Amino acid sequence: MLGTEQFDEVLYAVSSRIRRALDFLPQSLKEKTEEIRLRAELPVALTVEGKTMFLRESGQPTQIISRDIMKSTRAELEESFHLLCHNSVYAHANEISNGYIMMDGGHRAGICGTLIAGGMRDITSINIRIAREVIGCADSIARHFDGGGILIAGPPGSGKTTLLRDLIRKLSYGIERSMRITVIDSRGEISGGECCNDLGPNTDVLFSFDKALGAEIALRTMFPDIIAFDEIGTAAELKSVSDSFNAGVAVLTTAHIGDKSDILRRSVTNELIYSGAISKIVILPPHIGDEYEIISAEEF
Repeated sequence: MLGTEQFDEVLYAVSSRIRRALDFLPQSLKEKTEEIRLRAELPVALTVEGKTMFLRESGQPTQIISRDIMKSTRAELEESFHLLCHNSVYAHANEISNGYIMMDGGHRAGICGTLIAGGMRDITSINIRIAREVIGCADSIARHFDGGGILIAGPPGSGKTTLLRDLIRKLSYGIERSMRITVIDSRGEISGGECCNDLGPNTDVLFSFDKALGAEIALRTMFPDIIAFDEIGTAAELKSVSDSFNAGVAVLTTAHIGDKSDILRRSVTNELIYSGAISKIVILPPHIGDEYEIISAEEF
């Protein structure tokens, strides 16, 4: 899918006045936009290749704050929140209590406000994160696949999920042979929700907020060669990786780090490396598109 189409896909969740301004952005800017940020009574902001840009009332982008900067009113923020929920806040209560809402097409909106039991009220910020398929971006990683696990590590916004998605696709289609892959998709970001992204012909998707339980079910019922999920972060998820490794199943996963040294500082990634379940580590730079590094786990 073209970058402009993915940008346009998320605009259903933006209040009408701001949506009209975003519609008139140059196509070249739409293709590079990673986030649309709405904040109550503050400027509308875009994240473009890691940099912040603002929107003038005329619809023109700028990096300079001026009097004609478009701001999102509290009413517009509330409108956008209900559009995100398709006017059914209750249906998204579980997501909202975890600070996000899954959008059509696998995009995701982070939300801030006042946390309450079972949800959130008085929404003050919405960050619409645009998910993109980049076919072929993981080709060099796939060539390093040796049957062992792969950890893709990098800062927030560095493209970990994008690479993971394409790596799943590549291995499912097969280099020497097609691999059976089960994806544990906790927020619909990998598959795009109801499998609208191309994850290959030999991939099954299990939607589960509990990734550790999902991996356990996959091992028992789907007999995969590979289990893939995003953002390892808990002891339970670490145990699921260990169980998969002991069952002869490779794991593809991601982790948030600031830099390479954080891999050994963080207890989960440290234990993951020394468990033997990971064969290769992909270190991503802060910005999508910059060169990444592939390291053998034995080097740590």
